Amino acid sequence: MAFLLRAAVSQLSRTTSGAQPAAALRCMAAAPFAQRMGSVRGIADEAKDTKEEFLAKWNEVAPSTLDPPSFASEFLEKSADPPADGAPVPSKLTFSFYLPHEKPYSSAEVDMVLVPAITGDFGVMPGHVPTAAQLRPGVLTVQEDEGTSKKFFVSSGFAFVHSDSTADVCAVEAFPVEDLDAATVEAGLADYTAKLASATSGGDDYEAAAAQIGVEVYSAMNAAITDNK
Repeated sequence: MAFLLRAAVSQLSRTTSGAQPAAALRCMAAAPFAQRMGSVRGIADEAKDTKEEFLAKWNEVAPSTLDPPSFASEFLEKSADPPADGAPVPSKLTFSFYLPHEKPYSSAEVDMVLVPAITGDFGVMPGHVPTAAQLRPGVLTVQEDEGTSKKFFVSSGFAFVHSDSTADVCAVEAFPVEDLDAATVEAGLADYTAKLASATSGGDDYEAAAAQIGVEVYSAMNAAITDNK
C-alpha cells in the first residue's frame, strides 16, 4: 500500500525529532492553563520574529529578481482569539479532517473525537486545552452525536486542538474501518512478518526497519477490524 511508504517517513523521523516536542508537550500539560497559553503565544511571536529575520537576510543575499518565498501561515486561516476568561464552553467541538484526496469533515460540529497519538490515545471535547500530537497507525473515532460515530483507520499524520474548541486532523492516509478487508490484512501481516524475520536474520537493517513498519501498520489494521466486529 502506498501509505506504508509515507508512514515510514513518519516513523523514522520520530527517532530524530520526536523526543523534544513530546517532552515540551508533557511540560506544557503539567503547567497551569494561563501559563500554557502564554507559552503558545510566545511560540507564535518567536515564529513571527524568525520569519522577519529570514526575510531581512533574504533581501541581503538573494538576487533582486528573485521573489521572497511564501510561508504556510500566509495560506492558513487565521485562528480565532482564545475565549475570554469565564466564557461558556461550546456544546459542540468544531472538527475538520483532512486527507490528500478528500475532506471527510469540514468545520463539522461533533461531540468528541478519539485520536490515536504516538504518546497514547486521547479524547477531544469542547474546551480541550491546545494540543499538537503526532498520529500513530490506529483508529480515529468521530462521535458525531449520541449513538452515532464513525471510525477511520489512519496511517500517520498530526492532530491539532485549538483553544476555541476547534480541532484539525491531517492524516497521510485514512480509510473507513468497515472498508478494510480482513483477508487482505491478514495476508499483509503474514508477508511483512516473514520479511522482518528474513531481514533480521540476514542483518539487513534497512529492510528490517521497513518490514517492522509494515508489521506495525498491518497489526494496527488487524486490531481495528477485530474491535469493529
